[in-house]
Amino acid sequence: MKIQRRAARGAAAALAILAYGGAGPKAALAADGAVLTAAATRAEAAAVRAYWTPERLASAQPLDVVTANTFESGDAVAPPMGPTDVVPGAPPSAPYDDSLAEQLYLPSGRDELRTAAVGSIGQRYPYTIDRLYPCRGSGCPTSSNSYSNVWAFYPYQIVGKLYFDIGTPKNPQPKLCSASVIRRSVIGTAGHCVSDGKGHFYSKWLFVPAEHGGLAPFGKWDWTQVVVTGPWLHGGGTFPNKQDDALIVLAANSSRQKIGNITGYLGYEYNAPLPTHLTQLGYPCNLDGCIDPIRDDSQVYSGPSNNFEWGTAAFFGASGGPEIQDFGQQPSHDPGTPPFEAFGGNVLISSTSYTYPNYNAVQVDGGSILAAPGQFGGTLNTFGDLIKFVCATPGNC
Repeated sequence: MKIQRRAARGAAAALAILAYGGAGPKAALAADGAVLTAAATRAEAAAVRAYWTPERLASAQPLDVVTANTFESGDAVAPPMGPTDVVPGAPPSAPYDDSLAEQLYLPSGRDELRTAAVGSIGQRYPYTIDRLYPCRGSGCPTSSNSYSNVWAFYPYQIVGKLYFDIGTPKNPQPKLCSASVIRRSVIGTAGHCVSDGKGHFYSKWLFVPAEHGGLAPFGKWDWTQVVVTGPWLHGGGTFPNKQDDALIVLAANSSRQKIGNITGYLGYEYNAPLPTHLTQLGYPCNLDGCIDPIRDDSQVYSGPSNNFEWGTAAFFGASGGPEIQDFGQQPSHDPGTPPFEAFGGNVLISSTSYTYPNYNAVQVDGGSILAAPGQFGGTLNTFGDLIKFVCATPGNC
């Protein structure tokens, strides 16, 4: 990919954008307020699909992200002070269509969950962990392809596997992260799942919502635009990062449906206050070999550098997956319910960013707190700035 540089218009580079456009790949990099863009032809878009053969999908490895820091309890670390705002999500507006399903590859084996669903003490923050889709086989109600149809119930299907390549045409390196649907055409993930943090982008993103056991119940989805925050893009690739966040805009499928209309999408909250509780979703390759999505529930603690931290046994491959407040199908409320009892559900408060070198002992993950538009200065340095940018295009949100 060729890079063209425009004149700088600010102090620090803030945003990078990759987009499908008209006449082949091109890019422009500028400072705060400007963009990094790339255009891809339809043939190049098709080439991304061709790249992801069943063998590459099955062999994609997680992008390991481990901080060099030593773990310290975050009880004495104050959370950031910033504006708090909650933007609601929405359930699917279209019924589930099983004709979308396709078998991507046949797994070589299905490992059993390798950790007990228990809380722990000391350095290990308390958590519980299990499969997001616990039922499989002929004993499941309304099963399809020997797997439960739980993906047909919002909000379980909003988490999926994100494939991408960090290599070169001569030396491909297929990788995977996790991601979640957060607007009608938008998924959220970690910045390190789109860029090395040193001004360079990866390529060939492909999103598969609710993938499990090699099955894609909603099919595969192509990227049309990638945006990543300045703090990550030019942060040197070190963790924790105060905004290890990226958004990917997805193309409509062959039936002209947008992903959020058929899976539903999460809400999100800027600067979620503590104390709170979260549900972490993703595809940790240390559990079930990345084959099944895993659910972790944990108390949230303050972490360093504008980050949350929480107890978990989900590592490597869980990166980019969502941390959600009030996950699940929400109860209805009687008329006149007091506001403090009428909780909104399925709210994204972070995306998994990093773990610690001795993760088998510490069992802690961290993720950047979603900052509001303009919170760090400039116009394109926060998760909120990215949302504002992609939602400026009609139909994305």
